[in-house]
Amino acid sequence: MATELRDVPGTDISQTRFAGGKDRGAMLQLTVSDRGSFQTIQLTREECLSLAQELVLFANGQEQQEVHLENFQRSFIEMSE
Repeated sequence: MATELRDVPGTDISQTRFAGGKDRGAMLQLTVSDRGSFQTIQLTREECLSLAQELVLFANGQEQQEVHLENFQRSFIEMSE
């Protein structure tokens, strides 16, 4: 059974808690509405925590760029030449 939680204040994002089964436990569905269209994402509690941490970094201007191994290797090779 799903439970509607409060909307994210100041946004068009709604939250719904639902059962994700024995393996995933309680989950959260975020729904964004835009001009009659809906987009959703479903997250476990652990995924919610990871996302929340990244959002706080972004909100504080401390977001981290993705580091791809091939770019790191190329930069390392260029530095050693």
